Amino acid sequence: MKFSFFSLFILFVFIYSTTVSAQVQRVKIEDFIVEHDGFEENEAGEITPINIKEINKKIRFFVEERYPEIVEFTRNIIWDSYKTFLSPSDIYHHHTFIAQVKVNDLERLKYLEVIYNPFVKKVKGDFEWIPEDEEFYLIDEKEEKKDNAADLIELGISNQEQKPALDNFISEHQGFLDVMEQKNLKDSEIIPINVQEINKAIRAFVKSKFNNVEYTRNIIWDSYTSFISPFDKYHHHNFIVQVKVKEVKRLKYLEVFYNPQTEKVTSDFVWIKTDEEFFRPKKTDQQ
Repeated sequence: MKFSFFSLFILFVFIYSTTVSAQVQRVKIEDFIVEHDGFEENEAGEITPINIKEINKKIRFFVEERYPEIVEFTRNIIWDSYKTFLSPSDIYHHHTFIAQVKVNDLERLKYLEVIYNPFVKKVKGDFEWIPEDEEFYLIDEKEEKKDNAADLIELGISNQEQKPALDNFISEHQGFLDVMEQKNLKDSEIIPINVQEINKAIRAFVKSKFNNVEYTRNIIWDSYTSFISPFDKYHHHNFIVQVKVKEVKRLKYLEVFYNPQTEKVTSDFVWIKTDEEFFRPKKTDQQ
């Protein structure tokens, strides 16, 4: 059977398009809603994620493959938390589990953290075994990122008495879909459903918080994060604010947080006069 050049070209284009499409396939906001809706919560507030038995099997297999010369067996697997992240440039969600394991030549059981991605249904982990300490530790680069992260407790977002319910997370994610449908937006153009009201609150916050700011020029929605665990529930939006600082020609930028549960705006950025910039002070600088 003979193929013409045109037929071969069409076949190549089809295969290439299919391959590219598979490579760029991403998790959808709808998947976040399904995942939140799959949680089971009892009267005591204890939460269990969907497909927990299947996930535990994958975790046991991962630990055996990842630490074959270190771990004898996995004793218990504890669900720790679930997180979603949504921005114009990135979108993902994952569960965190704590595996209790028996290490060779050690009597006491040890703990290590693993991540389960519901989209690709795979487990991964960045913890390494340090023989001299007889402990699992997060690699330095990951630990450094955690050290430089914002303190959500001080910002009035995490570990608060007023916590959102599971339905609040679903509504917040659904809000993005509603705006996308109403305004026919692309994934890279998504914004919160009540962005105009939030922007007003941000302008008022910046005016009262930073005396050296003449006015707010632009407000850019940056990302949305939700977090659920047996002990805490919270979510927040991050915005980048472009402002005019007194006696400074160039416009400057600072980050603010919006808590949908309390409808309050906060920020941990401070003005560093010597650098003429807004920065988040590092935890090591505050000690």
